[in-house]
Amino acid sequence: MSSTTARQIPAYHPVGRWRLSGLNQRRWSMFRANRRGYWSLWIFGILCVVSMFAEFLANDRPIVASYKGELLVPLLTDYPEEKFGGFLATTAIRSFRMKSMPMAG
Repeated sequence: MSSTTARQIPAYHPVGRWRLSGLNQRRWSMFRANRRGYWSLWIFGILCVVSMFAEFLANDRPIVASYKGELLVPLLTDYPEEKFGGFLATTAIRSFRMKSMPMAG
């Protein structure tokens, strides 16, 4: 035996945090060569990020509004109807119980 010992070198050397193995680097380069698949991945990723803000974008309230020179943010604050010149009709609704309930058949 010689005086030098053979050291074991692992097949995977993570230099950075996201370092790929040789096989996965080859797979990624082959995937990038497929232009349609590569661009589809980017488009799908962008659509996923946009869909996270879907409730904010497709809201039934305006994000920012200007009324009589005042800048309002109805998305964050509930404004009373009197602020916009309307009136909130109040009615006296009494709770009642139905005397004759229809029979389910």
